[in-house]
Amino acid sequence: MVASNKDLKRAKGGLAAPQHYNAKIDDFEYAQGENGASFVTVRNPVLDVDLQLAAGSPGEGNPFTPTTGNYTLTCEITGTSTSRTVVFEIAGPSGVYIPTTAYNVADPTKYGPQTTGGSDTAPESWQVDVPAGFSFRARLSAVAGGNVTIKGKAVS
Repeated sequence: MVASNKDLKRAKGGLAAPQHYNAKIDDFEYAQGENGASFVTVRNPVLDVDLQLAAGSPGEGNPFTPTTGNYTLTCEITGTSTSRTVVFEIAGPSGVYIPTTAYNVADPTKYGPQTTGGSDTAPESWQVDVPAGFSFRARLSAVAGGNVTIKGKAVS
């Protein structure tokens, strides 16, 4: 059915109540809220992602594993290290991580499975798509002369 075939819900006194059509139940539902405004549920808000936090030695870091849909993760590499190698890796349901391609935000013609850039004076931003049920990590395979932080935002 369509909304045009349904009667509006009525409030006390016979006036049409604030409402919206819900296709799942094929009927109108009263709008709930305060001061004349409906409550809004935000689905899939922007997520803060911490992949590496001031890491001073090689390591896997924290994985990002979306469960509510496919996400685009944009992360920034900063830190005090004089040199570093960050490897972009993804794992499917098997849990085995393999290199994946990330794209440089400032220069989309620059892409690949790793980077040696990114510092406090010259941060680098990279972007990768992560399907639901997969895991992404930015593994530090080498770091010298300081630390590396990789933080990002994920949107679906």
